[in-house]
Amino acid sequence: MFVRRGQTRPTLTRWSLPLHAVLLSPPLVFALSTIPGVRPHEGYSFLLDGLLNNLAYESAAALCLLRTLQIAGPRRGGYLLSAALAVYGSGNVFWTIFVRPLPDQPYPSGADVGFLLFYPSIFVSLILLAQRRDARHARSLWLDGVVGGLAVGAVAAAAVIGPIVSASGSWAAVATTSAYPALDLVLLLVLAAVLSLYGWRPPKGLWLLAAGLVVFVVADLAYLFETAQGTYTSGGPTDGVWVLGVVLMGFTPGWPSAPSGPRLPGWALLSIPVLSTLVALAVFVVDHLHPLHPVAVALAAAVVLSALGRLLFTFREVTRLAEHRELAMTDELTGLGNRRALYRRTPELLAAAGPDTPVALLLLDLDGFKEVNDSLGHQAGDSLLRDVARRLREVADAPDTVVARLGGDEFAIARIGAGFAPAQELADAIHESLMQAYTLEGVQVRARTSIGISVLPVGSAELPTLLRQADVAMYHAKTRHLGTFAYTVDVDEFASGERLETAELLRADIAARRLLLHYQPKVDVATGAVDSVEALVRWQHPRRGLLMPDAFLPVVETAGLMEDLTRAVLEQALDQAAAWWRAGRPLAIAVNLSASSLGDQDLPDRVSKMLTERQLPARLLEIEITEDFLMVDRERAQGILEGLRARGIRIAVDDYGTGYSSLAYLRELPIDDLKLDKSFLTDLMADTRALAIVQSTIMLAHSLGLRLVAEGVEDEATSRELAAAGCDVLQGWLYAKALPAHELERWLTEHDPSAVANRPLTTPVLTASPGGPS
Repeated sequence: MFVRRGQTRPTLTRWSLPLHAVLLSPPLVFALSTIPGVRPHEGYSFLLDGLLNNLAYESAAALCLLRTLQIAGPRRGGYLLSAALAVYGSGNVFWTIFVRPLPDQPYPSGADVGFLLFYPSIFVSLILLAQRRDARHARSLWLDGVVGGLAVGAVAAAAVIGPIVSASGSWAAVATTSAYPALDLVLLLVLAAVLSLYGWRPPKGLWLLAAGLVVFVVADLAYLFETAQGTYTSGGPTDGVWVLGVVLMGFTPGWPSAPSGPRLPGWALLSIPVLSTLVALAVFVVDHLHPLHPVAVALAAAVVLSALGRLLFTFREVTRLAEHRELAMTDELTGLGNRRALYRRTPELLAAAGPDTPVALLLLDLDGFKEVNDSLGHQAGDSLLRDVARRLREVADAPDTVVARLGGDEFAIARIGAGFAPAQELADAIHESLMQAYTLEGVQVRARTSIGISVLPVGSAELPTLLRQADVAMYHAKTRHLGTFAYTVDVDEFASGERLETAELLRADIAARRLLLHYQPKVDVATGAVDSVEALVRWQHPRRGLLMPDAFLPVVETAGLMEDLTRAVLEQALDQAAAWWRAGRPLAIAVNLSASSLGDQDLPDRVSKMLTERQLPARLLEIEITEDFLMVDRERAQGILEGLRARGIRIAVDDYGTGYSSLAYLRELPIDDLKLDKSFLTDLMADTRALAIVQSTIMLAHSLGLRLVAEGVEDEATSRELAAAGCDVLQGWLYAKALPAHELERWLTEHDPSAVANRPLTTPVLTASPGGPS
């Protein structure tokens, strides 16, 4: 029923406006004639209530057909809706010609056949929409819609169904009278369920359909109520409201399929079952004081039962998600935390400590581990790692400490409150404990250990910096056989005189905007199209050649150039986006912003000014942030992100799952995308726990109305598994590495996304590049 933007039939465009005006004239004239005080005379008028009223209904059906014919995409839904409106109008024509002239008008009559046949067509249209959407959304959204729809039905039944069905008559009359409100209530229920699948942000066409159906149901119930009370008159306001409803439905086809309307925060979505339950309880209270129709009471009971089902389903999903997250944070071999646990729990401890509190990170490596594996086998190596983990727990485990295995024979210990002296004492104790002999396969083995120590105050400590410094110290300890070594500037490759020279070269290139940006495409799973790319910075060193970020960002951080670098990258990325925009290639560019840049309250205004200077639409910029920034100052983060979102800029959380993954900020902060860290994709096919956490994360993102982007996709099997799990966007070397702008343009031309725009990404639709990290 809905089409992609820009797809219209040129043969009808020329006459579209005049035809719309012609078809809208009868409904508007008739609706005006139903306003009290405007109608020229009382009672039934053959001209107004006969000819003009019927013409208004059929004009709405013709309007719907006209808009459907302008669609270049699928039209089945539009044709179905046009037929539904035409059938309803034919019922009114039958009543005018064959029933109205009779002195004793029968009820039900042939007109009711046309009126009742309207409902099946509408139900089928809504179910088609629901089926197309439900494949990538959680069942909790269905339940929200069901609970909300039942609550609306309970209130409507309590208000009108009693007076409507209390009228006497034949069994056919009673059945027909009862069928209308029953079908209307079911219609509201299905409508609420479909809207909930879109996170209450459906396309414009669905908003019009929803508005038309609600108006139609209101008029329907008002008519039945007035008929039961003997107060209905032809040509009154109820007839005008009916026509208004069908005209709104007639406008449904032909609108772009992008989501519209304000994005509801997480708490608003979660409040739907709560408010619906309160409404049901209110119906029970009213029934106790003034008995209501049994249908209203039954619907209220259904609300409570559905809300309980929603609660149990949510509890099960949250419990399962918590279990999967805990499993995903645990190293299977040793039982210690893994790299994800270090990246999540360390920021938690840092956030709870004062800014002047020291934090120490110890990085240790077993020097002779490869010899153990080669000599005694991998089973002995695994046994050695388990023994090492056990001794680390005995020496280092404490409430303010994180002990983790990073991979292979590398372990890390983060301790809050430990300065240089306590950190050195802890390192010495660990070194002494691990030097004790191990018995492996009946052989006494001693494992040499190198430990690097990094200590920083919490106020300036970032986990990547701590890890880099500890890695430098560990390498120094290993190469010089020192056992343990605490990081100092003089042993850092960039901390010598070369570092000062490097910092000045960086400062000059940043100021002159000579940094190099490479762009990695992000592939939409549903269509295979590439609508956005991620900007990744590189630096051309005069002697060392092209450097990746890891090689020069430490210098940027310690030289205080991070904010300048971020501004330069943002400006260069926007310049490239503007060039593509002017060339007719509207690619959105995602830019990572540092925590220092995101602490500036004026950031939204500055970014908006950059966009205005380049005459660039805000939708072509995406800001990527890390979870750690969100947790440092939640209120400041919310204000800045809301300012960016208000200007039309998308917000994405980068490396989701490695930082402080709190469900609270997903509910409270204005976020559009979650970028799942590539560490979750390692051995995705073989590790059922990793697959479970990925599936749960995708379901969580969709439940909150967010897109899920997976980065680091390197093979077809992982791509297929992510697509089957409902992932929205894929990024990685399976499709392309990060490329310079001119190479990306050639790549986009060669892989022509429009050629696969309608093909589901069950297998990669783009030719793969050589494997490697994204």
